[in-house]
Amino acid sequence: MADMRPPHALSAGRAARLGATRGFHHGLQGLAAAPGLDFTGADNDWATKCDLVINPNLVEVTSECDAPPAPATWSNAFGGGTGIRAGAAFGYRLGAIRIKGEYFQRVTVFDERSDITITDVVTLGKQDQEIASAVGGLDDLRSHAFFANAYYDFRPAGSSWTPYVGAGVGMERASIYYFTHWTRNDDPSRIATFVDPALRAKLAGTTTIGSDSLTDTMAGYQVLAGVDRRLGASATLGLKFRWAGFGAFASAPREWNQLRSHDSTVGRGEPIRYTVATNGNRFWGLSLSLKYHF
Repeated sequence: MADMRPPHALSAGRAARLGATRGFHHGLQGLAAAPGLDFTGADNDWATKCDLVINPNLVEVTSECDAPPAPATWSNAFGGGTGIRAGAAFGYRLGAIRIKGEYFQRVTVFDERSDITITDVVTLGKQDQEIASAVGGLDDLRSHAFFANAYYDFRPAGSSWTPYVGAGVGMERASIYYFTHWTRNDDPSRIATFVDPALRAKLAGTTTIGSDSLTDTMAGYQVLAGVDRRLGASATLGLKFRWAGFGAFASAPREWNQLRSHDSTVGRGEPIRYTVATNGNRFWGLSLSLKYHF
């Protein structure tokens, strides 16, 4: 005899036998902590003698201003930071396997300053005579991320507790607030870049400042583990740990806020721009989640 149940009843029965359910997972705010970040920076600045705003007549110049120089480069090392993470997800279960699409955002506060290490030969030659100090700062990292995750649930018979493990791949759009501040010697007599006392005095005490929110999009992965506690027929409360890693961060070029105390140019018709990159960023998180099944 033909089965007279409507199609949706057949689907529901099959889903029940296979343990298939859908569910909305609301992630409550949790902790997000990140290890230290190493930054490298570079710009397309000309040598100080070739700055037509400082030295419009190219006094004491030989051949160094005939062509653009190699990039000026530097690095910063910052310690770790802490913050919060929150998000939401929609998932589907088939037996002990769960597939879940997840969105989350996080804020990690570093609020740290560190001395800049100069790494190119030309700028290194200015250290302790023209350049008196060079400092970089990292305030915070803010990001939005989307992940596709797969979980395996360990479901002990008769228990209301369900431990699980999982892994996922996704993308993160991160914004990092970074600044760098270079100060030149206040004492003109200590500046060896120029012989002319008037040019030394013109250069003394000037600053180069870059301060901006830098953004990039990176691919990433995460590993997850946690435990859920069943609250009733359709809801569970869970505690989840995650470790997430992303590729290297590289900012788009930015103009200096000021360069040797003038705008980001050397009078040659093209702005001077800098870029900043990291060695990749990672974080671990611990959070609560509330899941509704239907």
